[in-house]
Amino acid sequence: MKKARIYTNDFNRMILATKNFTGTNSKKGLHQYIRLEFDSETSIVTAIAVDGYRMSVEHAVVSACDESFVAYVRNNIKLPNKMYADLELEGGDLMIRCGEFIFGLKQPEGEFLEWEKVLPNKEATFKIGFNGNYLLDALQAAKISNGSSFKSPVILEFRSAVEPVIIRTNKNDVKMVLPIRIRD
Repeated sequence: MKKARIYTNDFNRMILATKNFTGTNSKKGLHQYIRLEFDSETSIVTAIAVDGYRMSVEHAVVSACDESFVAYVRNNIKLPNKMYADLELEGGDLMIRCGEFIFGLKQPEGEFLEWEKVLPNKEATFKIGFNGNYLLDALQAAKISNGSSFKSPVILEFRSAVEPVIIRTNKNDVKMVLPIRIRD
């Protein structure tokens, strides 16, 4: 049996940050789940979700992990806050014990995307930082500009690391977000 312990606030944050990236209509069954990679050497758990077009990777510290292992959870799982959860993988079953609750999850079979190979491995040409709320507002406004759907693409124009990003929809509609200074 492989075991790990995690603070539920960290677990819930990872699930929330990856849940919209799961492939609900994916032909690859494993892409309908969030993959949890527990590393006993670093005491880090990595959550990965992919859907064929997008990928989200999140990390959290685990307070105990006796041996490295991989488990899968659904994207709708939410644990009570401010507690610890014990995850136990035995055979093809994952048990999550949290407070007075015990959740059992049958582990899916198949092959998951080798997600680390998908990440670009060369240095970025330049990096641009944005206030997340401003960028999100601009993207939501772009969706409205596109008739509340993204059947037409949203075009992001980058000129340099210090110039505003221009978000174009319907060719002439523009949303603009100013960058912020970041430190490497």
